[in-house]
Amino acid sequence: MSPRRKGLFALLIALSLALPHAVSAQGTVNASCSSQIAEAFGRTVLDDFKQTTGLNVTLHVFSSQVSVNRLKNGFCELAASALKLSADDRKLGLVAIPICKDPMVVIACKEITVSDLSLTQVRRLFSGHITNWKEAGGPDLPVRIITPVKETAAYVNFVRQAMGASQVKFDYQAARSSSAVEAVSHIPGAISFATRSVVTKFNNVKMFTIDGLEPGSKEYPYMQTFSLVTRGQPSGVVREVLNYSLSKKARENMKRRGLTPLID
Repeated sequence: MSPRRKGLFALLIALSLALPHAVSAQGTVNASCSSQIAEAFGRTVLDDFKQTTGLNVTLHVFSSQVSVNRLKNGFCELAASALKLSADDRKLGLVAIPICKDPMVVIACKEITVSDLSLTQVRRLFSGHITNWKEAGGPDLPVRIITPVKETAAYVNFVRQAMGASQVKFDYQAARSSSAVEAVSHIPGAISFATRSVVTKFNNVKMFTIDGLEPGSKEYPYMQTFSLVTRGQPSGVVREVLNYSLSKKARENMKRRGLTPLID
């Protein structure tokens, strides 16, 4: 195990053991969750959590930033986010506990014959400099740029990791990442980006390799980290969520969905 993983494991174990294990079976966790994370895990994870722990989760789905803001303002006890906490958030006592990671992938409908893009091509496509797929080795189709709205973690992470100094232009924006993926599946020539575990649910969408690197490979650099965010030391039912997230059963659920647990 790498030093980073050992440190993370130690943090999670410390949080888990710092408080007693007796929790009422009638407890309910009030959580705010990034739409990406909600889509990636699916309802079955909540059902499994309830079966395993005897606890309920009341889940409200928003963007990552709205979910964290709701936690700060006392509207929930737990947030799930794909964004890093700001310095101000940390000063307020918020703690992000990384649970798993998922590649950020560039996608198009399967009619696009090209399968590999260079990072330069990715930037030129999303900045509007490549306007027809034939300029990137694909069919004679206009490029239609679809993105989730700028407030989403998917947008923030993609721009930060992949675009460099290039500005994203778009023809259409979707309120959620999954809506952007669904639009790509129906619009000829459309291109977008999303977390891989959501994309795999759509049959008519392809993922590109970038500079020959397969999404999910060790060298692939475009990743999102999904974290649970608490306000200070977790207690009661919130601690039970963290305990469940450490469990072998939870890690196997993550792997089945194409996610990579950060604790093996």
